[in-house]
Amino acid sequence: MAVNLLIMMCCALGISAGSKRSFTVDWDHDTFLKDGKPFRYISGSLHYFRVPRQYWKDRMYKMKLAGLDTIQTYIAWNFHENIRGEYRFDGDADVEAFLTLAQAMDMNVILRPGPYICAEWSFGGLPYWLIKAPGIKFRQYSLPYVEAIASWFEVVLPKMKPFLYKNGGPILTVQVENEYGAFGPHVCDKDYLGFILQQYEKYLGKDVVYTTVDNTNVVRLECGNLPGLLKTLDFGPDKIPHFQFEMRRKYQAGGPSVNTEFWAGWFDKWGDARHANVSAALVQKRLYEMLYLNASVNFYMFEGGTNFGYMNGAMSKDGYAYNARVTSYDYNAALSEAGDTTDKYWAIRKVVESYKTLPPDPVPPHSPKWESTPIHFSGIISLFDNLNVYKSINTHLPFTMEYFDQPDGFILYTLEWTESPISNISLFDVHDRAIVYLNTTRLGVIDRRFAANGSLVANTSTEGTTQVFILVENMGRVNHGSFMGTDFKGITRSVLINGNDVSKRNWTVYSMPLEKGPDLGRHSEIVSLETDGDFRPSMFCVKFSTPNQKDTFLDPRGWGKGVAYLNGVNLGRYWPTEGPQVTLYTPGVYFNPTAPNTLCILELEAQKPDLTISFIKTPILQKPDSVDVF
Repeated sequence: MAVNLLIMMCCALGISAGSKRSFTVDWDHDTFLKDGKPFRYISGSLHYFRVPRQYWKDRMYKMKLAGLDTIQTYIAWNFHENIRGEYRFDGDADVEAFLTLAQAMDMNVILRPGPYICAEWSFGGLPYWLIKAPGIKFRQYSLPYVEAIASWFEVVLPKMKPFLYKNGGPILTVQVENEYGAFGPHVCDKDYLGFILQQYEKYLGKDVVYTTVDNTNVVRLECGNLPGLLKTLDFGPDKIPHFQFEMRRKYQAGGPSVNTEFWAGWFDKWGDARHANVSAALVQKRLYEMLYLNASVNFYMFEGGTNFGYMNGAMSKDGYAYNARVTSYDYNAALSEAGDTTDKYWAIRKVVESYKTLPPDPVPPHSPKWESTPIHFSGIISLFDNLNVYKSINTHLPFTMEYFDQPDGFILYTLEWTESPISNISLFDVHDRAIVYLNTTRLGVIDRRFAANGSLVANTSTEGTTQVFILVENMGRVNHGSFMGTDFKGITRSVLINGNDVSKRNWTVYSMPLEKGPDLGRHSEIVSLETDGDFRPSMFCVKFSTPNQKDTFLDPRGWGKGVAYLNGVNLGRYWPTEGPQVTLYTPGVYFNPTAPNTLCILELEAQKPDLTISFIKTPILQKPDSVDVF
């Protein structure tokens, strides 16, 4: 199969099987050599796992029309092996199809296979099940870790080999690990880095340009590289390129200057005062300066895409301080989340045009969007009244999602309390957000973003038997830093009632992945919620028809916080009251134009009074009352 693919790619390029293609580093003349000729690339990041497969070609085409000649992508391990030993390379996970398409469009590729990728992606691209391995140490030469990597690389790297430039493919360079010098607190495990390089060389060969990337920090530049590998940098438009590249020269005198991640935008996290906004004029200025220096540049991101499902990452710098990324990965990039051109696109294109001839084709207009009239939910499913459909276990605490072999979603802890009335309840080490109920009364929320430990006071009497419900949401696995290895999800320590530790009582714990929405046939469907007590988490569903497959944006204003599903596709989390993101990008390809569509939302906080929701034409990535600081 690989041989046939290689022959096809050679034919597509018009070269014979005997032709010798090469991509190397000319250390003496500070340049790349492509087939023996000096070369520098202008590239943009496009992640296949963040954009529906049907749109890959559109995004690549627009990148090409902006004058880019190269595409950069990570490989997200957990997108392919989220269940250990079960591999997925179809649909949006068909990375070989992505590379084949890049080849067909005459675009080069910068490949970043990880295994760790950061990327504001869940667990930095690592599969969650690694965290269960006894004694594992992440991003170090730890046997449980490197053995799992070896098994993964044995599967994925042979798939990449036919796509190397030397084999007739588009891949110019391959990056070893990712920003390793930033891994804190400065572990600096060269044996681990060497192991990754050895794995690459085993499957891809030694005659490949291997690179590393770090920013211009002394410790990071020293720790993040291996002898013989090209050091590249990452920095944004707030830095002056000349000084950045000169800093690199102190650690590696020769070779081309490369900005592997030119941060032309930035990501958002829940609770930010505003949506990221990086000046297009400043991006344009720094791009001109880098191209003047003959540097190779990659825009991170050129098209951001979306953290569909629960795949957004999070940050935890000290084990407690935690924040989670939003669903949108728009990144304030040159192409919007929906793939439309922005002012930044045109600013970039203008600079590139001064250095090379652009393709003659006109840049396509924005894709058509559609909007709906208000859609009224017709079915309501109370989560706590349908517990029989979820996997459960009677156990002591702590007990987390990982023991259920559950990567994401929610976990519910219930306890029947028959002793003295409950006056307060305390939770310790909540990962990440817990909503606590006594019977039908909501006590409140403990949110790890503010404190992983917290106490809630019961203001109402709880005489007699009391049902305690604690619903914990995994808001995103930590994707960066040395605390990734402690990021188990759920109640990771203990629960106190009236000051007494009740962790060893007989808890019933329910696994609620809620990955694709409810199976309506397995639930008791009702048309209105119970009127006694406070609102409790519920699924709201409706079937509706639309004749088109145009892109649109789900507008959850009026609702509280939750997750949306369209025809079984998890569109991601919404939280319009927190922001900055309000709407959810809804690709047109997820609609069924010939049969009814099923839209469901899992609402955690409060239902909209009229039980309606709408699709609108324009995204809202900054809620109206956000502070706008430029």
